[in-house]
Amino acid sequence: MDQTPEAFRAALSSGDTERVNRAIGEVEDMDLEERAALFDDCFELCRDLFESDDGYQRQSVIRFAVALYPRLAVRTVGAAITDDALPGEWTLDDIATHRSQLRAIYLAALVDDDGRGRRAAAKALKDLALSAEMIEADDELQTMIEELGALAEKHGDDAPQKHIEAAYENVAFHAEQPGSLLPDGLQDALAQDLSRGDR
Repeated sequence: MDQTPEAFRAALSSGDTERVNRAIGEVEDMDLEERAALFDDCFELCRDLFESDDGYQRQSVIRFAVALYPRLAVRTVGAAITDDALPGEWTLDDIATHRSQLRAIYLAALVDDDGRGRRAAAKALKDLALSAEMIEADDELQTMIEELGALAEKHGDDAPQKHIEAAYENVAFHAEQPGSLLPDGLQDALAQDLSRGDR
């Protein structure tokens, strides 16, 4: 398929699992610089398509966004964390913006009406937390902890709670902040629910 925002938009909005998976595979097979070059335009289409009433499309958008994430931060690992460690004209501010944009859409998906989207978002936030840990972006990890805590308070009795808790645990692990948003008695129930999958 063409590796253009228009082609990706058509695939993600098609509702066809094969086309969606092909689009995600195309992006996953790109090198970091190619993904970074596509990021801004493709992320805008992700935001647009996420507004759909179709739960499968919203899940597909999150999966595509995960694949689209260029992970340029890994280029700084083992070197001084400066703009010079990044390829081309990319800067630390650019890649911080990528992570911020992704975090916003993942947090929105974490309270989606569709459990498939919530599950994809919880996994995506774990990946984002790992990137932040690798580059020692402790402030970002703390922001994620605070945002997830606020979501947990707002959705304490709602369906998204177990996915919010799962995301919190994953981020807390990378932030080296042990603890849980749930009382001990509810953590076992959460683990059992997650192991059975979403209904």
